[in-house]
Amino acid sequence: MSELQRRLGAIAGKMANNKALISGMMSAIDPKVVAEAVNDNKDLLIGTMSYLDPEILAGIINSNPDFMAKMMRSLDAAAIAKAMNKNQRFVTQLIENTDPNVFSRSVNVVFNKMRKATYRPGLTVTEDA
Repeated sequence: MSELQRRLGAIAGKMANNKALISGMMSAIDPKVVAEAVNDNKDLLIGTMSYLDPEILAGIINSNPDFMAKMMRSLDAAAIAKAMNKNQRFVTQLIENTDPNVFSRSVNVVFNKMRKATYRPGLTVTEDA
């Protein structure tokens, strides 16, 4: 990762630790645009996560469940998986602090996305009578 990306990640992480600032921003921005920015800046996401406070981020997610569900529909799964794999402790702490109802709603979005990507009509096995 370049030095610029590391520094930008540190600045973004410090800003993201301000719950009121981020919650206010989320009320005025398009979740799809945020997802596209995350998808286009995969390495920045990895660096930013190391500067985030998982408890504060969980509070932001809990306060904005609709935003999170809409954003998750547009996120690149491979980019998110790469960032999560490099920040496993952070992800564990984030999940521990996320409201179970909000978390399950977000997970349902992911499962539906996976189901649509893998469902193949006409490939089911039928038993001969």
